[in-house]
Amino acid sequence: EEYGTTWVFVPALFVILNDTMAYVGGQLLGRHKLLSHISPNKTWEGFLVAAISTVGAAVGLDAMVHNNNSNSNNNIISPKYYPLDRTDGLVLAVFASLVGPFGGFLASIIKRAYHRKDFGNLLPGHGGFVDRLDCQLVLAPFVYLYLHLYKFATATSGTSG
Repeated sequence: EEYGTTWVFVPALFVILNDTMAYVGGQLLGRHKLLSHISPNKTWEGFLVAAISTVGAAVGLDAMVHNNNSNSNNNIISPKYYPLDRTDGLVLAVFASLVGPFGGFLASIIKRAYHRKDFGNLLPGHGGFVDRLDCQLVLAPFVYLYLHLYKFATATSGTSG
């Protein structure tokens, strides 16, 4: 299906990468707190490292799928398994980087209201499974709207001519 599982897994991959790189960047370079009253360990440096890493991953993934050779058999990943074009990947990566973390802040507010540190202990040191994908709270609705307002709209307007 044209708008199938790739539209679930790629945003989830970007969220996980972004979350991981924010942690790494914050641990290595973090000096300036970002919304410390909500999530005391988040830093601006981690936020920036995560954004650069996630957008870089989108560019790299696009290069592996759509290398500009005339022979499409040279692609590292078949476009059949990654139907997103360059714009789609960049839009998802930028949104996952700049807006997605606020899903994490929302989850932190909910956890604090219930006096919980994590949503579980499935991943020691990272919180529960929900902690790992909390950015999906804002990314999943965005993907849905992006598909319906942009991808579906341009697909149908192109066939009516």
